[in-house]
Amino acid sequence: MRYHLRERAWSLTEAFLVRDDSGNAVFEIRGKFFHIGDDLVMFDRYTGQELVHIKQRVLSLLPRYEIYRNGQHWASMHEQFRLFGERFKVEGDNGMAFHVNGDIWRWHFTISDNAGQLLGTVSRQFALFRDSYAVDVAAGVDAPFIIALAVVIEMVKEHHERKEHHEHE
Repeated sequence: MRYHLRERAWSLTEAFLVRDDSGNAVFEIRGKFFHIGDDLVMFDRYTGQELVHIKQRVLSLLPRYEIYRNGQHWASMHEQFRLFGERFKVEGDNGMAFHVNGDIWRWHFTISDNAGQLLGTVSRQFALFRDSYAVDVAAGVDAPFIIALAVVIEMVKEHHERKEHHEHE
């Protein structure tokens, strides 16, 4: 299933929509972005049920986010110091590790599990809207979790761009 998100949607509002291939809003993400510690929640647009809660851990050298499902800690995601290879490490509470590979700066990367099974692809190539990107989630895979990983990566990118902008002023 393919989902579409507008880039930097949170810079315009404190809530934004995730749409399906038909343009229908299926998820809504609300929160406080770029305050001290990002804190956002993804809701099902049909039921209003909270699906994923993402919180930034503030006292961390590199960006680190905690992902919760049904009030339970589900996974941690943090950026790594790497010149080559993976930029992010995603560890699930159940011992699972997820891998983000590709070019996150140009919006073309994959998310896979320890066994190398492809869980999702994030790309601008199939985006429905201008200034947006598509998240393709494999059949049987937890779509809100994969979308949450893409949103966290976008927030980390934005933090880097803001930091670089302030360093050049």
